[in-house]
Amino acid sequence: MTTTSALGQALCRDAAVLLESYRAGAWVPDPAERDLAEGLARGRWDAHFLRAALREVAPEVRAGRLIDVLAPAADILDQAAAGEDVVLQLRVLVDALTTWP
Repeated sequence: MTTTSALGQALCRDAAVLLESYRAGAWVPDPAERDLAEGLARGRWDAHFLRAALREVAPEVRAGRLIDVLAPAADILDQAAAGEDVVLQLRVLVDALTTWP
């Protein structure tokens, strides 16, 4: 297993755990985190797009949990093979955050 694939697998797990915490009500994203998710949901998921979105995040996002799974994703998305699973898991998380109950 390469370092990139190991990081991709770890990131997928982290995103899945965050999604489960959200669904269970244990984590409630800050409104700024929801705004970021809304912006990401409308974009094309590649490393360039993600880096651009993360450069402009509000301070509340930097202090939240969502950034912990998004920040390392850009480097993983540079690697096409490892990036597919990561994109899928992150999109599931973002879709959940942008669908109001």
